[in-house]
Amino acid sequence: MTQPAATFNHPPSNLDLDYDAIVIGAGISGLYQLYKLREIGMKVRVFEAGTGVGGTWYWNRYPGARFDSESYSYAYSFSQELLDEWDWSEH
Repeated sequence: MTQPAATFNHPPSNLDLDYDAIVIGAGISGLYQLYKLREIGMKVRVFEAGTGVGGTWYWNRYPGARFDSESYSYAYSFSQELLDEWDWSEH
């Protein structure tokens, strides 16, 4: 079992704990929830066990792997800005 990147017994005293919502996990669904909740003006915090975002795609790397779904279905299609920033080597 993978251990979290860091464990805190006590939150830092300067940490703001007043949120409208929290999201567990920074995978594609968690990031989408963050985006949508902030879009409606909520103050949101995401908690992620890993040291980076991506969920399944962070924890499971498959160099050279290909899939038969269009890349757009695995992208952040809710944000044109994110799609534009992504550098696709193949389409």
